[in-house]
Amino acid sequence: TFECRHAGLACGFKATGQSEEEVLAKAVAHAREDHGVDLTQAATLERYARSLVRDDSEQPAEAR
Repeated sequence: TFECRHAGLACGFKATGQSEEEVLAKAVAHAREDHGVDLTQAATLERYARSLVRDDSEQPAEAR
């Protein structure tokens, strides 16, 4: 999953998917459309967004 709030944004967006690439693609589209930020234009931003992707399957259900 990816959540804007993990990046410190006051945004309720949450992307889920079967792979990191699927989640990241959704996050990139959201950032461009809703925040006006193109995460693919800067390697640092892309790495930061990738670092915020979490595997919810590793967390107990009550922690989600």
